[in-house]
Amino acid sequence: MTQMSFLLDHKYCIGCQTCVTACQMRHRTPDDVQLRKATSFEQQMKGPWITTACNHCEDPACVSVCPTGATIKREDGIVVHDPEVCIGCQSCIKACPYEHPVYLEEESRIIRCDMCAARLDAGDVPACVEACPVKVLTVDTLENNEAAGGVAEAPGFTVEATKPTTRFIPIK
Repeated sequence: MTQMSFLLDHKYCIGCQTCVTACQMRHRTPDDVQLRKATSFEQQMKGPWITTACNHCEDPACVSVCPTGATIKREDGIVVHDPEVCIGCQSCIKACPYEHPVYLEEESRIIRCDMCAARLDAGDVPACVEACPVKVLTVDTLENNEAAGGVAEAPGFTVEATKPTTRFIPIK
């Protein structure tokens, strides 16, 4: 099975938040809802920056707790959510150690990063990757991202038992 993953060379991330905005536009989320977050892990927001979204974990807790099968892991490792099947119980939110899925109370629905699966299926890249002006955020298979030097651990990012697939180029 292929496992898709994000790769971030965060030593060159400038913290512009363009990836965040592109994701918000793609998913039509309210201004205060972010499926991709960009934060500085040093004091006073001087950087380096880290940007994360759903980690499309190898063992996603959100999938195993979903009582209706609304959240599934595709053959390519991308975790997707079907709002038509979702009952809004929020079990996925409670199970995710990264606090990723988001419940929109005013709309009574869950939203989540799906790695822009439809765009990938069409041969394009996720909106966040396309928008990155310095091209430090990419998407590829986990195998290729690790071969490119990507590692699971990074300052400001904790590896949990769900085995997140986001990879980072280490800062030396």
